[in-house]
Amino acid sequence: MKIFKLLLISILSFLLFACGEEKPEEAEKVEQIFYTVMPRQEYKLNPQSYSENERALLTQIFEGLTELKTDGVRLISVLNIEHSDDYKEWTFTLRDDLKWSDGEKITADTYLDSWLDTLENSKSDEIYRMFVVKGAKDFYNKKINKNSVGLKVQDNKLIVSLNTPIKNFDEWVSNPIFYPIRKENINLSLDKKIVNGAFKVSSFNDDEIILERNENYWDNINTKLKEIKISLVEDGIMAYEMFPRNEIDYFGEPFYSMPFDRLNQVNTLPEKLVFPTSRYWYISIPNENKEKFFDKVEIRKLMYAVSDPEFMGNVILENDSPAIFAHPHPSSDTLNKAKEDFEKIKEKSNFNFSETPYIAYYENNNLLEKKLLLSTVKEWIGQFKIPVRVTSNTDTSITFKIERYLLGTNNMNDLYYYINYKYGSNIKSDEEFLDKLPVIPLLQEYDTVLSHSNVRGLNLTPSGDIYLKYINMQ
Repeated sequence: MKIFKLLLISILSFLLFACGEEKPEEAEKVEQIFYTVMPRQEYKLNPQSYSENERALLTQIFEGLTELKTDGVRLISVLNIEHSDDYKEWTFTLRDDLKWSDGEKITADTYLDSWLDTLENSKSDEIYRMFVVKGAKDFYNKKINKNSVGLKVQDNKLIVSLNTPIKNFDEWVSNPIFYPIRKENINLSLDKKIVNGAFKVSSFNDDEIILERNENYWDNINTKLKEIKISLVEDGIMAYEMFPRNEIDYFGEPFYSMPFDRLNQVNTLPEKLVFPTSRYWYISIPNENKEKFFDKVEIRKLMYAVSDPEFMGNVILENDSPAIFAHPHPSSDTLNKAKEDFEKIKEKSNFNFSETPYIAYYENNNLLEKKLLLSTVKEWIGQFKIPVRVTSNTDTSITFKIERYLLGTNNMNDLYYYINYKYGSNIKSDEEFLDKLPVIPLLQEYDTVLSHSNVRGLNLTPSGDIYLKYINMQ
């Protein structure tokens, strides 16, 4: 009987020990699922053309040659980057262990073919980034053939020739427009997309997208998360409320914009984090605008003089987002002088305002855009008596439009490549920009996000991207 009891105790001890060994493993599996939320919308996940929200997903399931960091780039698909002394020729030596999620090998030829395909088929504004490649713009406009584009392959090296010296071209290629593509993806559903990033789409429906670890990813061994569960919610307040209820681990850009009317509440939460980004806000005067009076540089300078981007960053965004250029709160002397100068130009031009208000446009249901636009327009109304109506209605011609642009590099001067492309200007420096003001600059946006303490390895890049492959749940 005594032997039986000892045997029974031994068996029970073994079972308890075995169960105890399984619990940490099971807990680890649970901890390695990351929860967040995104707007309910259509997601095509095409690096050649994507919305701002889609970028958050694209950077998880695809990747390019490099990733942007605060002080440069992280080498991802490349082992080495070299450039000529004049920064006009760049050589990217690719890794030999790169594969698509279906196991097919990725080589320098993959990138060459992908970039040419993007130049042929993309309709995105982001295509301007590729126009710095020699012959790329002419190929895009079907003036030359692909053999005349400054792209070639030597062994597993991608050699790129540029039209103009770009010292940080390694930062440029971190943007999704430079990602490799699989042509067949255009006809595949999200869960069948062939990708090259750390994760791939495992399932999706109207309420949720689930990403799972890509076992064919070259650095799969260091990817901690097994799954990313993304709830799709169309109401910003409802999406935000999921965070304090602990239904999600993270809330904020680039997955979901912080609801403007929750900024006061967010600032009281210990989970709040603020990251500098290279997103820039400005007000444009569309080319189709028939009112040429506002095309005058001296008028735009006065409109800029009375703006208050410092107020926008401190009071509207509430996170100290800085002005693009040093621009202190305008003094009463500045306002009075701007008013007098404006009247002189108006009188000299023999100009009278239209009987109907000019239209200052912001995107529908975007309260932050509206507040930033109102902050500037109210000064124009107050100082210059410009009849302006702020609206998201596009039934009438737009006179002023607030816009936000993600630069995608660490060098603010790269903004001028975009401004020149979109507005037909030829700006090359800060001095030229402030002298000609093709658009009215406002502020650089800092991102306010919320993250629970169990999320380790969280970092927003200057592009506002989060690479979830570096996350480790504790």
